[in-house]
Amino acid sequence: MAKVPSVDDVRKWVQVPATSVDDAQLSQVIAAELAGQALSCRVPPMVDPPPDPDAVYPDALAQAIYRRVARELAGRQVPLGIVGDGAEYGPNALATFDAEVERIEGPYRMVVFG
Repeated sequence: MAKVPSVDDVRKWVQVPATSVDDAQLSQVIAAELAGQALSCRVPPMVDPPPDPDAVYPDALAQAIYRRVARELAGRQVPLGIVGDGAEYGPNALATFDAEVERIEGPYRMVVFG
């Protein structure tokens, strides 16, 4: 079991310098992604906000947070969500679905009937 990813852990994994995204911004992105994950997955109880840094957190969910944050930070470079110049096939929108995050979080997803 891991701990809730900290700003330093995420910065190291994503390899984003502090000159690009400061700690306050990165902390906000992490908190938003943790909240999004908590809405769709069964996560251990944590103090909210901010999450308790000593809380035991499943390794898979921590890995998904790293990927979620990396995706969010990469998307900041494409403010309109359109990639490509559209020369041959037209512009492409950023995908809203990340198959790797879905695969990692799959066993923790809440199933809703009704």
